[in-house]
Amino acid sequence: MGFFTGIQLYGKAFGILFSRKFWWFLLFPVIILLLLFIGGNILISLAGDSLYGLIEAKLTAWVGGISWLQWVTTTTSVLIKIVLRILYFFLFVAFGGYIVLVVMSPVYSWLSERTEAHLTGREFPFSFRQFAWEIFRGILIALRNMIFQLFISFVLFLCSFIPLVGVIAPFAIFFTSAYFYGFAFIDYAIERKRFNVRQSVRYVNKNIGLVTGIGTVFALALMIPALSLAACCFVSLLSVIAGTIAVERMNDKSVK
Repeated sequence: MGFFTGIQLYGKAFGILFSRKFWWFLLFPVIILLLLFIGGNILISLAGDSLYGLIEAKLTAWVGGISWLQWVTTTTSVLIKIVLRILYFFLFVAFGGYIVLVVMSPVYSWLSERTEAHLTGREFPFSFRQFAWEIFRGILIALRNMIFQLFISFVLFLCSFIPLVGVIAPFAIFFTSAYFYGFAFIDYAIERKRFNVRQSVRYVNKNIGLVTGIGTVFALALMIPALSLAACCFVSLLSVIAGTIAVERMNDKSVK
């Protein structure tokens, strides 16, 4: 199975996600988006107040007694909160995909397991220890992939200044991101085959086209202006299902 097969699997994933057994998984992105929005605003307010508190005494001493400079303290407080909001926005632009992967890791683990049960008829008795391990591994893989992706993307960015090479660098950066995102989504199903991280890497690299195809749809969702975070939260559910379908199909072929 290759790159275009990975994209085509989203059709099957869409049918599963919007079936009676799975539609309620769509509630999790809504809840998580609300938590990120509310939590982010609370953190910005707390960080802004704390940062302003550190410099308030010095500002007060500096402008004290100078009536026409009293506006400086109020303006500084507003500017600090604006700057923090801008930083918060760019944080999501730069790392939004992996923030979603980490925050929604418990949902992905559960969704992948339910998808495999749906496809194969096998039931998975609940084990808190196993569930916790799958979440930990999912977060570990996401962080590992983020580090590798940032490093490779930085090298490709430097290469973009080279004539001719610079033309293909943006495409290389995009498909590098797609590969690592696809890796993260497909690993939930691979883990249940009792593969360690090294075996997972070997398995993924052997099917690099398929994995990149699965990650490409998610990477495209991240490029939607203004709505990238919301879009990737919902698309990621399809990505996990598509990754699980891919692993099951490959497993069936290997058995045959």
